[in-house]
Amino acid sequence: MEEKKISKFSSGLNIITRLDFLWKNCQELKRRGNYMGWNDELDTIWLELARDLEIDKFNDSKKQDGSKIYGVKSEFNKFDIKLIEQLPFNDSFIGFKSPEKNIMIKRNKQYKILMDKQLFLARLENSLNKGTSWEEEDDDF
Repeated sequence: MEEKKISKFSSGLNIITRLDFLWKNCQELKRRGNYMGWNDELDTIWLELARDLEIDKFNDSKKQDGSKIYGVKSEFNKFDIKLIEQLPFNDSFIGFKSPEKNIMIKRNKQYKILMDKQLFLARLENSLNKGTSWEEEDDDF
């Protein structure tokens, strides 16, 4: 019989602490209008969360009838596909001069995509029981 090995140390608290720090960074970068940095932080959050996804939920698969089931990775990649259409990020504005209308339209689209990406990741975090809302039947609170 194979012996089951369990680490004496859990990295769970460290992961949650890192995620909290990353979420705070996202809020600060969003407020500053640093969309490139915001996007980079969201990608880092993805790396923290994706490692806990089960393989069958991570990758695309097919049903018996041949129809495709999109995995979480494919759903996440859709945000980058949308962002690529709106690149480059223009995070620097000089002085008091208003940016051109086409730049503001593009930034508004980028902002909405990044908001959706952040919401997707927050919901993923919750579904992995690392976020703010989950229910445990055995809690004695």
